[in-house]
Amino acid sequence: MKALVLTAIGIGSLWLQLTVVPMLALFGYQPNLMLLTVIVIGVLWLEPWLFLYAVLAGLAFDAFSHGILGVYAFSFFGVSFLARWAGVMLYENSLLLGAAIVFGLSLVEGLLSLTLLQLLDAGVPWWRWLAAGVLPTAVVNAVWSPLVLLAVGRLERLVRLPEP
Repeated sequence: MKALVLTAIGIGSLWLQLTVVPMLALFGYQPNLMLLTVIVIGVLWLEPWLFLYAVLAGLAFDAFSHGILGVYAFSFFGVSFLARWAGVMLYENSLLLGAAIVFGLSLVEGLLSLTLLQLLDAGVPWWRWLAAGVLPTAVVNAVWSPLVLLAVGRLERLVRLPEP
């Protein structure tokens, strides 16, 4: 059942990322809804399918962004482990703490992606992208995270997903 719910969340997130999110950009920066769902699901649910979901969400985001397959897949996979750890060790059902976790993990994902792109010699100016892309996107993700936290919490209550 949870695999089906994760599939629906992934398809819905990708659709929203491609259609609606560009119109919701704050100061020209769009939230990464795919990353937000990976982090929020990792924090809220102790779901074994999370890691597969993270890789598939990353591959989907790779396909519709810069075109170098695997960069977001690897970074989302790494962030999913940290999100699981943060959910077990830190999260206390607080929107402010959830936003702080999303901000930190968005920075980690951005650093992982930039490092992988640098290793692949994609011609990415690392420090400039960090300051002009990763940092503002992490802030935008943190701003939008309470909405995603509430939506996933509502979905969990709606379908009554038991913990494993």
